[in-house]
Amino acid sequence: METGRYTAVVAFDALKPGFVTKHEVEGRDLIIARNGDEVRAWDATCPHAEFQFGPCRLVRGGLIECPMHGARFDALDGSVAKGPATEPLEPIETRVKDGTVEVLVDWLL
Repeated sequence: METGRYTAVVAFDALKPGFVTKHEVEGRDLIIARNGDEVRAWDATCPHAEFQFGPCRLVRGGLIECPMHGARFDALDGSVAKGPATEPLEPIETRVKDGTVEVLVDWLL
């Protein structure tokens, strides 16, 4: 049994593998990364200097790079791959349902 409310964000096929897109979802900016068949979402704010991520290409085979200071995060789990950030990206629960990427909007609870 599912708990929480999911909302549709973007068609899975509209996401290019190896890229990060930015989306406003119910008042919150999120980034979504597609790495092959994997899709993950995070809050769009870098935990290092609170800089907002924008659309970008994954670097070095699957890393999200903050354009402000160059911190890099793993696109599968949001963990820090390279400083200066010391905290991981804040994950947003994501699923693909009927070809659409949906995220859990638990911040509205």
